[in-house]
Amino acid sequence: MMERILVVSTTGMGDCLWGTPGIRALRKTFPKMEIDMVVSRSWKSLFDFNPHLNQIFEYDGEWYRQPFLGVKLLGRPYDAIYLFHANRNFKRMLPWLPSVPIWSYQNHDWIPESHRMKMDANVHGIQKRLIMMEKFGVKSDGGQMEIFFDQATIERSRNFLESHGFSPEKYVYLNLGAAVEARRWMVERFSELAQRILKKTSLNIILGGGPNEKKRAVTILNQLNTSRAMEVCSQLIMVNASIISQAKIMVTSDTGPMHIGFAVKAPVVALFGSIPPSGSGPYEIPDHLCRVISIDPEGKDSVDKENPGEFYLRCITVDRVWEQVEQMLAEQANS
Repeated sequence: MMERILVVSTTGMGDCLWGTPGIRALRKTFPKMEIDMVVSRSWKSLFDFNPHLNQIFEYDGEWYRQPFLGVKLLGRPYDAIYLFHANRNFKRMLPWLPSVPIWSYQNHDWIPESHRMKMDANVHGIQKRLIMMEKFGVKSDGGQMEIFFDQATIERSRNFLESHGFSPEKYVYLNLGAAVEARRWMVERFSELAQRILKKTSLNIILGGGPNEKKRAVTILNQLNTSRAMEVCSQLIMVNASIISQAKIMVTSDTGPMHIGFAVKAPVVALFGSIPPSGSGPYEIPDHLCRVISIDPEGKDSVDKENPGEFYLRCITVDRVWEQVEQMLAEQANS
């Protein structure tokens, strides 16, 4: 029987959060087994308080930092390693993991073919991890992602909101960011949507995203010119996640913070460009917590071949997003 396993997830925020249902299932199936995780440094705080993990190790892509991680892993011998999602350069860690069987559904050539599980490309990322775990006797506990907050983070987010005169569930969180430009809905449309929300409801506006979205947020704030709107782009990722968890509604494109919204069970209006939601969108999210807006690529003759994502996002109008926001608000009022 295995006593200690290592879960590896070293790519994007959403990819990492997709692993939380599998980690929970591992813990419930094998409650006495030690479960460690290697996760990208940028997203480690999203897992720091996960009760299903024993130890968490930060992963850096730079080769000169990886020996430090290697020494730590060498000191904790593993019975097996499950690659939930890993960069190709994770191969550099192999010398520090001698004779440990590595299993994956990704087609990395440095993993024996017998340990690569073939998956349909259209299967959702969460389901791929759960299917892989089922091969080892792990019983699925559903696909709900999880983020666990410590009390200090909760208090910090609440104090921050109070200092700006904002109350929980009295604001709409607009996530401006995305990993690539082609997944960002346009600044002018976020601004128009924010103006409509301010005019037609009593809700405030919070503009979110990472530090790289600060400029976009300030542009919109200058256009809104009201104390009913603020930005949180410089806040720590866990503080931002806590703020998202308290939002009346979150509007976001297909990007990492969208998955934070799903994980904390915030009502989300999700905008998808050229990447279909079937493989990376909501998974087992009830209708009252999610609305997906996407464009059918069929019949779109004028698609920009070099940037199809931006083209499809431009096809998503403010009217269409506002319609979904309005419907979700009405359903919340009637529930």
